[in-house]
Amino acid sequence: MGNKKTVIILSPDSNEPVKSFSFTGRMLKVCITGAVIFVAASAAVFTVLFDFTVDRSHFLQWKKENDRLTKQIKKYEPVIAELQQKSSALDSTQGRLLGTASLAGLQVSDPQPEGGIESSQPYEIADDIYQNNALNHMTDFLRKELDTRISSINGLANLIEEQEFLLQSTPSGSPTEGWISSKFDYRFSPFTGRLVFHEGIDIASPFGSPVRATAKGIVIFSGYKYGYGYLVTIDHGYGFVTRYGHNSRLTVDEGQVVQRGERIALVGSTGHSTGPHVHYEVLINGIPVNPINFMFNTSSDKKKKNIRYVKNEYN
Repeated sequence: MGNKKTVIILSPDSNEPVKSFSFTGRMLKVCITGAVIFVAASAAVFTVLFDFTVDRSHFLQWKKENDRLTKQIKKYEPVIAELQQKSSALDSTQGRLLGTASLAGLQVSDPQPEGGIESSQPYEIADDIYQNNALNHMTDFLRKELDTRISSINGLANLIEEQEFLLQSTPSGSPTEGWISSKFDYRFSPFTGRLVFHEGIDIASPFGSPVRATAKGIVIFSGYKYGYGYLVTIDHGYGFVTRYGHNSRLTVDEGQVVQRGERIALVGSTGHSTGPHVHYEVLINGIPVNPINFMFNTSSDKKKKNIRYVKNEYN
């Protein structure tokens, strides 16, 4: 009973003899177990080889995509550098604007020029921004935005600087401290007794007192001139010219650039003069105007007519 065998008989269709194979129970178990192990091992090897093939395919695909993205990034490096340069230029211009505005006494905290047609989506965004030249749309949009802002802020900065230059070139205040002894008006000449028009104002001041420029400009005359005595004439630009006459001594030369408040002469009584004073004239495009209009921040003609004493804030 312990030696039972399993017999497998193979009967071919031809006239060949019948073949038979006999197995003991133990041998049959070993064969079945071996077959199961072989199938399991084969499945495991197949699975490993399949996973390796899939992973390699994914790896090659990722590597290809990485190479493509690297090329795209290198392609846009000059564009990014350009945008960074424009951004730096924008910051620099904004700093210049704030500095100029501060000098001009203006309060500008954050210039933001705006305008143009608005859109909820300024450029088309692709699913993959590296495909279909999507970045071209983005960088073109940013470049135009930066150029527009730089141009706008430059224009504003230039305007403020121009206003600042105009402010510096506009006569302001009195050239010296003292009493107004003769106004911008008709008067009887102290030398001829005839009625003549006095094209400036006379400011009586102690002999040797400082005479100061009332605006930034270039000295176009410094010397002796008939009637005026020792005279300084300054061209301030924008059509403004000022004259300072009857000085005892001149302290600037022709061609010299002077600032508002800078000493240009000393009070005297040279030329047609009856005592130490400054004859002060303001001309706009060659036409004499009343200097009083540039001495005080008031538009009241009544107040200007009642002015008798003027001070120089730089003394």
